[in-house]
Amino acid sequence: MAGDIPLADSRLSLFSSGAEARLDAIAAGFDAARLTQARLSRGLSKATLSKSVGVTPAAIGQYEARVVQPRSDLLPTLAHALDVPVEFFATGRPFGRVDGTQAHFRSLRATTSRQRAKAIAFIEQVWELTFALEKRVQFPELDLPELDVADPITAANALREHWNAGDKPLKHLVAMSEGAGVVVSLLTLTDGDIAHVDAFSTSHLERPVIVVTPERAKSVFVYRFTVAHELGHILLHHDTAPGDQQQEREADQFAAQLLTPREVIGNQLPRSVNISRLDELSRFWGVSVESLLIRMKEIGVVSETSIRRGYQRLNQLRTAGLDIPEPVNAYPGEVPSLLKNAADVAAAEGYSLLDLARDLRWKPARVREVLGDGDKRPALRLV
Repeated sequence: MAGDIPLADSRLSLFSSGAEARLDAIAAGFDAARLTQARLSRGLSKATLSKSVGVTPAAIGQYEARVVQPRSDLLPTLAHALDVPVEFFATGRPFGRVDGTQAHFRSLRATTSRQRAKAIAFIEQVWELTFALEKRVQFPELDLPELDVADPITAANALREHWNAGDKPLKHLVAMSEGAGVVVSLLTLTDGDIAHVDAFSTSHLERPVIVVTPERAKSVFVYRFTVAHELGHILLHHDTAPGDQQQEREADQFAAQLLTPREVIGNQLPRSVNISRLDELSRFWGVSVESLLIRMKEIGVVSETSIRRGYQRLNQLRTAGLDIPEPVNAYPGEVPSLLKNAADVAAAEGYSLLDLARDLRWKPARVREVLGDGDKRPALRLV
């Protein structure tokens, strides 16, 4: 596009025509927040980055705090250390800012601040990719029910009614969420830091964003409950700070009611812990057997002793290799496709992935990662 700064390799750009003037221009409009985002996205401390760049940790802190700007000749070194094009640091494009009080984490207590910061940097970039695509492709309008109360059961029932689900299973939960304008991202890269987060979401951007990590995608049933849990946060907790255990319980209650409405599942659950029958119900409703055991406990169908025996039986089956989780990518309607489809539509109209990378000031490989383009789907079948 006219006026855009072309992408260039962060080191070779020093030897290209006009490189010095380009670096001076980027340095003059240096966006300190981009440095912070790139550093957190890589999971680096200021001290670690400073060693790679050859400056002090205090200098990195001053760059990020806008006390001073880095010299133009330092920008290629910063870009190389952070695996971004040097143009990434240029100002003048939308930034999806999210802070730690605006994102819900599935495993808050089990994660470090560095892991959460890395996850937030990713969710910011999911939004930026969405924003860039939405300028060229019409996305679904955000269509979630407005609630007068914050009760999780009422909220779940309201969403089922809004989706005209009746008393039937939600067989394509992610497709329905994306159709309602919610951006869902399933990480395809194996990232040790983010994998520990399990899942995270925010409703503090123009579109709600849900991100699920590969760890939660190993079982389609765990994954579906996780997405439902995050939908609960979006509907129930958009005006409250995350991290409260009561919020997590409410999101779990919301997810259970959304996926297995009590009024219906209560009449279908067996009156004894029959693993075969629970497995049938698990596949019909698209939830785990463990989730159904919890439902049996909540409704009071069987004793807690019977529930414990049910868990023991499940563990025995898994130890013997007889209960193998089914991955998400074997099910239609559960693999996120909104962003990838939007990118494909844009490409068909002449706006390529390289164009998208140029506008975002990312490397093309990063665009593919955030799009989830690394996921190779096998033949799909119904839940």
